[in-house]
Amino acid sequence: MASIGEFERACENGTSVQEELLVGILRKNASTHYLQKFGSPQTPAAYKSQVPIVSYEDVAGEIERIASGDESPVLCQDPIICFFASSGTSSGKHKIIPVTAENMSATWRAVELSSAYKARCFPELGSGRVLGLYYCIDQFHTKAGILVGAGTTYTIKNYRSFSSKFTTPYEMIVSGSNWRELTYCHLLCGLIQRDAVEHIESMFAYTICESLRILESDWEEICNDIRTGSLISGKVTHAKLQEAFASLILDYNELDRVRNAEAITKICSRKSWSGILSLLFPRAKLVSTVVTGGMAHFVPELRDYAGVKLPISGKDYYSSEGVLGINTNPASPPEEVVFTILPHIMYHEFLPIGANNPAGEILAPHEVVVGQEYEIVITNFAGLYRYRVGDVVKVSSFFHGVPQLAFSHRKNAVLSVQNEMVDEQELQNVVMEVSKDSGIEVANFTAYGNSTAVPAHYVIFWELKRREGIKRELLERCCSSIDRSFNPGYTGKRLDGVIDSLELVIVREGTFERLMEEAVRNGTSPAQYKTPRCVTSPRMLEALESGRVQSYKSGEMPRSVLESWEPSFPQGSAS
Repeated sequence: MASIGEFERACENGTSVQEELLVGILRKNASTHYLQKFGSPQTPAAYKSQVPIVSYEDVAGEIERIASGDESPVLCQDPIICFFASSGTSSGKHKIIPVTAENMSATWRAVELSSAYKARCFPELGSGRVLGLYYCIDQFHTKAGILVGAGTTYTIKNYRSFSSKFTTPYEMIVSGSNWRELTYCHLLCGLIQRDAVEHIESMFAYTICESLRILESDWEEICNDIRTGSLISGKVTHAKLQEAFASLILDYNELDRVRNAEAITKICSRKSWSGILSLLFPRAKLVSTVVTGGMAHFVPELRDYAGVKLPISGKDYYSSEGVLGINTNPASPPEEVVFTILPHIMYHEFLPIGANNPAGEILAPHEVVVGQEYEIVITNFAGLYRYRVGDVVKVSSFFHGVPQLAFSHRKNAVLSVQNEMVDEQELQNVVMEVSKDSGIEVANFTAYGNSTAVPAHYVIFWELKRREGIKRELLERCCSSIDRSFNPGYTGKRLDGVIDSLELVIVREGTFERLMEEAVRNGTSPAQYKTPRCVTSPRMLEALESGRVQSYKSGEMPRSVLESWEPSFPQGSAS
């Protein structure tokens, strides 16, 4: 179903489409071991009363059985063609999510539908090239020989059409090389073909911003490599990357390369890099990437790089479990991006959050309330039944009868040292507001709840775009402002002395790049990496502490803070 008209008619009949989908899944998988444990329900009502809501840990045993070679229908009737490995950046642990052919087919239908909306919003996009900042990591096999890897890696390696318009040759992307070397090659190849690039794309906004920071440090070497038609800079050492570049550069004559290098040099020598993407890629019509959740922090930086003429379009809502929603209005500003659920792709339920759900009820899509937050629960074609994805969303509106969702935060990504809770959305809102008010540009940040200290306290790590000229007094005020901006559950315990003063740690430039490298070493694909906003991993904490250059403690907490506290609204929500 790639037709917009068909999809919107399905949305108008969302309740019946969802029920038909669920019944189809239940009938097909009635003989699976998992559903038989709960009486193999065949109707939506029986399903909801007999099958429990589960998390990954509840079905990890069944997934391990399949991975180890059990060929009986453990979770689903169809064979498992591969496992998608989650990024692990939120929990610190990788999960392996089963995938079937039907599951992949559903995902591609969603991709085609999303492309149809994008083509409608941006009809000027044609046959030009795409600077696609994507990466592949090593895949491996389970004991039973089933492939395990990142979803992006699987897609690139198994669907060559996905990367057919990329400026970076396929052989480079799948080389399995160091992510920084491949980023250098992405930039190098994109700039060689800069007059043909009409679309700049990555999975996450962070990836584009980090790539441009690398360009800021390496543009002279890139220009020399373009000018000479060889990798004389020494920045690329991987043999497969060198071979692919040697093949690519044959298509460009020396005179064109020299002129191109001179033009890039002139652009990159500018004092201000505001609007640099439009200057480097004069035919570019769109930047496309995820801009919600933890990526919202990078939107101001990305918008500055893009300039006023180059629109930024928010990508869809993907997870290892499938497509949770698409952006049906790709032209909407990043701050207003919401996701429309696809009633024909997977079965959705919504678990109200906290005090909104004293009876523990779970709601169907048509029962949710605009403005309320819910945890997403899905049932899909690959054997996940009433499965908690772990994401919290806010219902923004309805689209032809189905809810549109604003991503809020990962449920397990919270700071808590004394039974209070500050989730990643609140943390991000506070950091963005304080940094904006102070005029300080925070390149990246994360936090840690130090519960072993007495009293326990929060530690916030900031990497600044520029540390020069920032006075200590200003950073001390920022530290106290952050401390006083959290919710009453936190500030009340600060006033009682149960939680100690907040610590703001400034880390040296490149610390968060090392944090990413640590995650990549641990198996995370660079394409899927998201900076964890709440760190628990000892190795990541060690990487952060190794970059410490300054630290500040917040001042005394005034009681007036509780009286004046107002919540900041998360991105995409109604205020």
